[in-house]
Amino acid sequence: MLKLYYFNLRARAELIRLIFVAAGRAWNDIRIEFTKWPEYKPKMILGQCPVLELPDGTQIPQSLSIARYIAHETGLAGTDNLESAKIDAVVDTQRDMNEIFHTKVLFEKDENKKSEELEKFLANDLFKYVNQLMALKKAYSMDTNYFVGNKLSWADLYVYLSIERVIKAAPQMKTQLDNHFKDTFDVINNNQNIKKYFNERPDTPF
Repeated sequence: MLKLYYFNLRARAELIRLIFVAAGRAWNDIRIEFTKWPEYKPKMILGQCPVLELPDGTQIPQSLSIARYIAHETGLAGTDNLESAKIDAVVDTQRDMNEIFHTKVLFEKDENKKSEELEKFLANDLFKYVNQLMALKKAYSMDTNYFVGNKLSWADLYVYLSIERVIKAAPQMKTQLDNHFKDTFDVINNNQNIKKYFNERPDTPF
């Protein structure tokens, strides 16, 4: 069975977990307590997490590399190379937004500066990327529930988790963001595997 090593957090591993869950694929979810990390760190290929370990001992680091691999293995990465490239385009666009949001807002320790950076992000960056995502969806979707083609992909899950983090930081944006993402988010929230996972997953700070 595939092993996923990460801390008892959602953060960089939750997309990977959601891909497993949506695909109905079992995995060994190894959640490392911070006090135990010194024991695990030397065993990780880059000395960091998350890491996916295959049955033969091969380790794959980097969260998006792991997510992409699992998506391909479970049928959530498109039906051919072209559809896979379209999915990657959505993922990369969302990642561009995330890099700004995470670096300037989410990881900022000074609360006053965080508040200022959040306002700048909402005013200058958020809808620039939302509009880009919607342009890709218009070009690639065959069903308004999905960003690419006519079935769930890992791009849908990545956008879902990313926008949910923005809404958590700025609840006042929920209505506006729902106008763009509600169809996709409803499909994800009503997926029986995902609903069960959400009800049972550990309650962690982030």
